[in-house]
Order: sequence, then C-alpha cells, then structure tokens
Amino acid sequence: MKVGDLVKPKDKYSHNEAGIGVILKVEENFFKAYNDSFVDRLIIYWAHGETTGEPASYIDLCEA
Repeated sequence: MKVGDLVKPKDKYSHNEAGIGVILKVEENFFKAYNDSFVDRLIIYWAHGETTGEPASYIDLCEA
C-alpha cells in the first residue's frame, strides 16, 4: 500500500460508517507482530473526517 491509495477496514468500525479512506502516510515496520515480524502503520484520512493510524494488516485496498 502506498500514499494516495483508497482503502477500507477489513472489519467495519462503529465510528467509520463510510468505510473509505485515503492513505496519507506509510510508517514502515512500526508495529511488531506476534511472530516477531513487523507491520507498517498507515495514517489514513477517513471519509467521515477522522484521521487515524492503523496497522496495514487491518486494512484492505478498495477495488476499482
């Protein structure tokens, strides 16, 4: 995933009814996963107006 990609959460969040956002920043290897691998953190601006930092493993790309 890269800056500018449209994304959606793998699971619906209660505060994210629109479910669509755009990646503003990718912070590589930010989170350490349970198996000692690393996961990127995505800074996402959501359609409902909130900006959050989410593990890349919780996010899917929107299909065109």
